[in-house]
Amino acid sequence: MKIIYSEKAAEYNIPGHPEAPFRVLKTKEFLKKTGVKFVVPNKAKEKDILLAHTEELLNLVKSENFFDADTPSFKDVYENALLSAGSAIDASDYAMKNEFAFSLMRPPGHHAGRNSLGGFCYFNNIAVAVKHLISQSPNCPIAILDIDVHHGNGTQDIFLGDEQVLFVSLHQVPLYPGTGQSSEKNCFNFPLSPGTDETSYLKTLDTAIEKIIKFSPKVVGISAGFDTYEGDPLANLQLKKNSYKKIAKKISEIKAGKFAVLEGGYSRDLPELIGNFLEGIEQ
Repeated sequence: MKIIYSEKAAEYNIPGHPEAPFRVLKTKEFLKKTGVKFVVPNKAKEKDILLAHTEELLNLVKSENFFDADTPSFKDVYENALLSAGSAIDASDYAMKNEFAFSLMRPPGHHAGRNSLGGFCYFNNIAVAVKHLISQSPNCPIAILDIDVHHGNGTQDIFLGDEQVLFVSLHQVPLYPGTGQSSEKNCFNFPLSPGTDETSYLKTLDTAIEKIIKFSPKVVGISAGFDTYEGDPLANLQLKKNSYKKIAKKISEIKAGKFAVLEGGYSRDLPELIGNFLEGIEQ
């Protein structure tokens, strides 16, 4: 197992914003005690970003001159977004070699659409990584499993109708961004009511994983959000700390290369939640 991490991911801070440096900094400190191996990511190239996004969006982020209340511009936002996307690419490359890798980077990505930023996301890290894999292996079926509490609307926007990619998402409804209430083409959405507990969640996850197994992917990319936790300040699901070990164990049984990319998760317990997830993946 590889944990892909750069200290640069903790170097920017937007006062009062929930997507804060502690998410990766404290998690890195927590995981370091477990003896995992850390790898420094490579920065994505512009051509990598353009596999998933328009030149218009790339230039907008590059300009550092835009306004979005949730997804603000800041100095070096473009460089940080490139590094986070590059980390996801690196993780996907390990998956192709059947070695699990987790991208412990920020900013997250799954709300960024082909030509739009939003929801704390500038470039869609997992989409860039999957597009990269497809460019390397044109006949390689790939599944994306999004377990963030928010629907990965950006990922669906990028891959809707792409027969080489299966997108499966479990998320709370109603909640930002308000999408993902039904399934369409290659995108299977599993909306969950506020207050959903571990038992109901895991039952739904079983159904979602059945869709993935039927698709027979060579690689599964996981948009790993931890805001389904009962202590998360931004949502209302009721998963426990140990739930993430159970989730990961179910995912680990899919016969495919796997990688994961950090999305949401804003509780102070995030390091422990990620630690449990990684423990479950290894079982």
